[in-house]
Amino acid sequence: MSVPRDTTMLKPDSRKVLIAMAAAELEPKEVAKESGVPVNIVYTMRRGFYTKPKYIGAVARVLKVSVTDLIEDKEETDGDTVQVGRRRDDSE
Repeated sequence: MSVPRDTTMLKPDSRKVLIAMAAAELEPKEVAKESGVPVNIVYTMRRGFYTKPKYIGAVARVLKVSVTDLIEDKEETDGDTVQVGRRRDDSE
């Protein structure tokens, strides 16, 4: 008997995860220990691979950010990139 595939996973944005970890001044092992999430899942999130929402929620709680602060935005995946710290109408 096969196990049904979990289609409810979220895709974390690796850059956002790294920024949140840097702001919290925590290493992946520390995040794992404080959140109760296996360290390999923290590394998986840091690399931007699909992760179960319960793990993203636990990590977000430890990093003191919202879950939406860690996941990839729909607009970013559509190829429309905006540079951080700049508005779109700023000229080069």
